[in-house]
Amino acid sequence: MNEIPIGICQLESNIAKEGYDPRPDNLARALDAIAQADEQGARVLVFGEIYLNGYESREYTPLYAVAESEDDPFVQPLVRAARERDLYILMGATTHKGAFPGDAYNSVLFIGPEGLMGTYSKTHVAAFIVDGGAKLAAEKLWWSPGNELPVFDTRYGRIGVEICYDVWFPEVARTYALKGCELIINSSAAVCGFEDGWGHMLYARSLENCIPYLHVSVVGKQKEFELFGGSRLYSPSGEVLAEAPRGEESIQTVMLDRSLIFAARGALHPFWNRNPSLYQEVARVPVPGEPGSRPATPAGAESAVPDYAPLS
Repeated sequence: MNEIPIGICQLESNIAKEGYDPRPDNLARALDAIAQADEQGARVLVFGEIYLNGYESREYTPLYAVAESEDDPFVQPLVRAARERDLYILMGATTHKGAFPGDAYNSVLFIGPEGLMGTYSKTHVAAFIVDGGAKLAAEKLWWSPGNELPVFDTRYGRIGVEICYDVWFPEVARTYALKGCELIINSSAAVCGFEDGWGHMLYARSLENCIPYLHVSVVGKQKEFELFGGSRLYSPSGEVLAEAPRGEESIQTVMLDRSLIFAARGALHPFWNRNPSLYQEVARVPVPGEPGSRPATPAGAESAVPDYAPLS
């Protein structure tokens, strides 16, 4: 199939509060959105980051995590909808992997006509200062990082999944491209103030890998954070093919021509022009220890990091 009918589900998401589980209401609205996108002809439907449980649920995050299983009561209806409607659903959710280790994960459930195909858990969990210290991105308080970059084979090609902050690390998208992905999907909760950053990052990730890149965000106010939406699809040559409005909900279907990837890569040759022998430092794991410790050097190899005399 040369065209991928993609459903962008840019919606507001309720967050947990004392005595309030947001999952039933968010699930009901998601099922309505699935029906609407299906009527539009979409076959790959994407929701934003932690849509099912509420991104800013904070201390209630582990309480309302869902199991990475078709048996979970909040996953079952999504699996049923995908089977009955013959489509793929990428649902942002806080998940758990059982009582051990008991941690919560910021995940995307990848569901298809065959059922729950797998889960991607965010590998780069944010911890940084926002607005000069007025706000904090403190995701590591609530979610543990994932440690895999799985790919999902569908009848519309191979798909890789990122979540929000993952886009700031180009190694993720490059790894997916080298694994043969034909589309990268980023499920996010894009915060106001980072609009320009998102534009630059999405353009770069798509162009440097000559790959279509889809960004879908939750929208609306969640505690002190305003999520701007602005979901968009980039072509393999960095062009914006479709964009949802900012600051409001939107369900829209866009058609992605898979042949665009061949045209872009045939012109730019992003992989044959690489020189991987130069990049070994990128994957070298630093040695923990004293300040100024250097990345580990394999036995018999000369370190690429020079020695410097300390400042006196």
